Amino acid sequence: MVTSPPVASPDILWKQYELQVGLYKDYLKLLLQFNAYYYAATGALVAYYFSHLQTPLMRCSLAFPVLMSVGFSILFFYGASQIQVVRMELFEIRDRLGLGTAPEYKVLTIFLLLSAALMLIVAVSLISLMWINPALK
Repeated sequence: MVTSPPVASPDILWKQYELQVGLYKDYLKLLLQFNAYYYAATGALVAYYFSHLQTPLMRCSLAFPVLMSVGFSILFFYGASQIQVVRMELFEIRDRLGLGTAPEYKVLTIFLLLSAALMLIVAVSLISLMWINPALK
């Protein structure tokens, strides 16, 4: 026999709604903080690279930020692809509570996609730096 899922009380719905909104704010904050860290760390490694161009094998120092860029880009693309489920759940809770608005998760999706694309651009740029050594010209 198929049973329908239990109907959640308004208190439970409000707690779920608060949780979802809190997660949205935390995810957005974490993404912005992460980008700040990522570009600071990558910038420091690139600055070190340019200040030590004459050192043998210095181009290998760019391998870490390239791997970091590609890895985080994959993670952000995956995260952006999974947000639709959370968005639909939040809007369902909003409707069941009779609210007019809810945070738009598409903003987080856009930030994740933009971050992922920019990290891929950085990875390609760093790879080109690895193979075109300005000190040899």
